[in-house]
Amino acid sequence: MSGQNEATLVADESALQDVIRLDVKESIALVWTPRLSHMEVPEAVPELHLALQESRTQSSRQQLDRQTRQLRMGLLLFFAFMAYATWEVRQFQQTFSLLGLIVDVLSTSVPIGLLFLCMFWLMPWYEARKRWREVRAWTAETMKEAADLARFEVWISWQKIFATKVLMGIIALTGAVQVMSGNPFAAALIRGGTERWRLFTAPLLHGNLLHFIMNAMGLMYLGRRIEALARWPQVLMVFVFSAWVGGECSMTMGKGMSLGASGGIMGMLGFLLVFETRHAQLVPRSACRRLIAALVGTALIGVIGVRFIDNAAHAGGLVAGMVYAFIVFPRSSSVFRPQASSVDRVAALISFGALVLGAWWATQAMMRW
Repeated sequence: MSGQNEATLVADESALQDVIRLDVKESIALVWTPRLSHMEVPEAVPELHLALQESRTQSSRQQLDRQTRQLRMGLLLFFAFMAYATWEVRQFQQTFSLLGLIVDVLSTSVPIGLLFLCMFWLMPWYEARKRWREVRAWTAETMKEAADLARFEVWISWQKIFATKVLMGIIALTGAVQVMSGNPFAAALIRGGTERWRLFTAPLLHGNLLHFIMNAMGLMYLGRRIEALARWPQVLMVFVFSAWVGGECSMTMGKGMSLGASGGIMGMLGFLLVFETRHAQLVPRSACRRLIAALVGTALIGVIGVRFIDNAAHAGGLVAGMVYAFIVFPRSSSVFRPQASSVDRVAALISFGALVLGAWWATQAMMRW
């Protein structure tokens, strides 16, 4: 029996079932019995299904209960924020009509409150509830699907992600300069402007710590997946190309200032949606559905936060990533990953150079003011 960093021996199959039944933390990644020729995920061993369902039902129920409590707290915070926002608007509007007060609150405070409620409480609660219902409804057929997904996730976790870490490092270092510079928005994209060098600097900057953390989580997840399935050059090329197209869309479809890696990250999501569809033998269907759920969730957040989120950059980056995957990767029924060519490596190095140049430009702009 194996977890991520340790292995444990048990006497027989009955003892293994007992250990699985107690694995409420879902820490056991692989198991082995004399009936198996190699180590397997527990979901793929029929003798463990009953014990596995018991432990997973308990763990998913605990997770749902925890997310339900947090959702209640989130709702209380949401209504408290609405009350405070209403009071604040009232304080600054000595002469006001009731209709004017309602319009001000609905147009500013409600979208912000709903945005945070969805991201940090509602969506995690929905995922926990969905997981609990899926586990309770496990059958022999759905267990096969669960085994495929578990194998995929274990395999993904073993893959090296050098290019993804390099990309994340460039963004993090540029962000650190942004914080220390005292002029954090000097290299941001000016929507409706003509300074095209900002197309290379804005994707490396963020509006605040929360913005950075959310994008970092998405980039690390999607980058790992791209690097494992389509090889490392695609991480850099897809991000740079999608961020550029997203920035172009942002410049021509709005006014004001924009910054953030979201265009490139949405491009990575779009790339995976097309790539995994055209390489159906590489990825379980349930794993593909998670990408679709991420797309729907992002679209919902974009609608709620339409006044604060650059949806033009998101949409442009998403379409760019999808078109890139459609053109570069033909449909394949092979179970093997595509190999990186010499052209891919050269293009990736050029993309890396564009990222470094963008970071240098951004640093110069922020430190010069």
